Amino acid sequence: MHEERADQDDVVPAGAYRRRALLVEDDSFTRTLLAELITSAGFDVKECTSAREAADAFDGFDPDVLVVDIQLEQPPNGAQLAQALHARAPYLGVVVISQYPSPAAANVSSPIPVGAAFVHKGRIDSPSVVLSAIESVLSDDATPVQRPAVPEGSPLATCSSDQIAVLRMVTLGYSNERIARERGTSLRAVEQLVHRLYARLGLGADPDGNARVNAVRIYTAAFGLPRDDT
Repeated sequence: MHEERADQDDVVPAGAYRRRALLVEDDSFTRTLLAELITSAGFDVKECTSAREAADAFDGFDPDVLVVDIQLEQPPNGAQLAQALHARAPYLGVVVISQYPSPAAANVSSPIPVGAAFVHKGRIDSPSVVLSAIESVLSDDATPVQRPAVPEGSPLATCSSDQIAVLRMVTLGYSNERIARERGTSLRAVEQLVHRLYARLGLGADPDGNARVNAVRIYTAAFGLPRDDT
């Protein structure tokens, strides 16, 4: 369904970076409404009808934000999905929607992640409510960073702000352990982020095992050698 709305690319200048939203909703009317609203705000949207479908799509899509119905027809529920994906990627913004007035009233066993936003379905027809919720969870990034202007044609043009920020640390020679400390997250989360970054740069199947070196070359070709400000 998202492909049918590709003509809205004029919202963001050609070649500009688009943030990505993973939308998980099993009601087709609500999903279409939300997808159109979020797309019109300049996001690339990946639509899923179940938590399992979203989990399978997560690594390949590498979203900035998850928008999920707390109660899904097929298990696991939205709260469980949000917890699982947030554990894999602590930088992921989470917006939970529900027909119930609060997460507690939805009567699901799993809590929603700390820092997640909650939006009642009765308010999703108001663009400002949904988009404000999305922006609020994105602005709470543990390491907020403005995405630098990427030179035209650079492989980094498809990378997120987080990925570019981590690649800068890699270029500075930081180990994954130090990156985890600097970002206030787990080593496993950093390893997964770096793995997805290499895959996005086409380095995931590097036969010589030089993905880190080649990723550094891509960064320095785009931005030059960074300065360590710590």
